Amino acid sequence: MKKPNPKNEIICLCNNVSRTTIENAIRDGANTLNKIFDTTTAGVGPCGGSCRRKLGPMLETYLTTGAFPEKIVPDMRGKK
Repeated sequence: MKKPNPKNEIICLCNNVSRTTIENAIRDGANTLNKIFDTTTAGVGPCGGSCRRKLGPMLETYLTTGAFPEKIVPDMRGKK
């Protein structure tokens, strides 16, 4: 069985935005969540932005280390 490619993972289901699209936007200078939203439309769908819990850790890891996490762990702080 072929293993799924994590780069093809859809991060924003509402707007069908892939991990690759988001990573490229961050590499190209989208260094805040608002810039990611504006550049990719991820995080601004009709669901109210449930994917933002993944966008934050992706951006934070990249800005801190210069690399994206292999596995995205959603930020669940504040979620009850």
